[in-house]
Amino acid sequence: MIRLFASDMDGTLLNSSGVISRYTADSIRRLQTCGIEFIVNTGRDYTSAKKELDAAGISCNMICCSGACTYDSYGNPSNIASLPKSTAKKILNLFLRHGAFADIYTEIGKTSVENQSRFLSYYHEEVFPTLKKEHKIYYQTPKDFQKMMSQVHFFENADSLLGTPIPIYKISTTFSDPEKISSLRKEVEAIEGLHIASTSSTNLEITQEKAQKGYALLQYAKQRSIEPSEILAIGDSENDFSMLSLNLGSTVAMANAAPSIKRICRAETLSNDQDGVAVLMEGLVTERCFYEINRRYVFGL
Repeated sequence: MIRLFASDMDGTLLNSSGVISRYTADSIRRLQTCGIEFIVNTGRDYTSAKKELDAAGISCNMICCSGACTYDSYGNPSNIASLPKSTAKKILNLFLRHGAFADIYTEIGKTSVENQSRFLSYYHEEVFPTLKKEHKIYYQTPKDFQKMMSQVHFFENADSLLGTPIPIYKISTTFSDPEKISSLRKEVEAIEGLHIASTSSTNLEITQEKAQKGYALLQYAKQRSIEPSEILAIGDSENDFSMLSLNLGSTVAMANAAPSIKRICRAETLSNDQDGVAVLMEGLVTERCFYEINRRYVFGL
């Protein structure tokens, strides 16, 4: 029986408008009420993920930055797998050589070793055009983007960040040209001790080798005495591979998932715009209700 439901966010829990629908939010609450734990397992940082959950009125634990850090519903971190500073320096040097902007996720939130002008240029020239082409929305309004900007921690250069004790969870970048990402990825892959994944052909996410969604999920479940056979995981893109390739109770791909993800999953649900996560949850809630009815009948409870 499923005791833990683990869900990716973008392209899975969130629809193409970048929000959790009311139906999905209600389904999550019903799932939690009937005793099945719900956890988000996302590439987003804590602040970004929590913003979407708060908007939907959802409270749950989260695995963030592609498995680099786990947070309880109050925001307390644990199971941290940060990048060694020496490794982060190698990555940042490669980014500099390729002209790639480094989106850096740290213990204190989104961080940049570029100035604000370069940061804005990167988002307007690379990120926003790519999101539009892929029909993804990270910022609902200009005000949302401005709020994110106000929370970025700017450092003068890479050395000024690397010289601090602040843990670095993830370094990512986006190029609107997939060939540039491919070229950069080949060189990053030569650095030992890393996990490299993408949510699309234009994006690259780099974490410490143990900072993977699958590893973090199993670690979390073990601490809660939940067996792999009692976990259901759902996602849609390459950065979900480490989670969906596990031998779990159930692995489910969204209808809008990448072909490589559909091939490794045991089942498929509707798309994120058709509330595929909610449909799956409703089935689990019904199954749990029948289980409780039978248990009470057999044992006279």
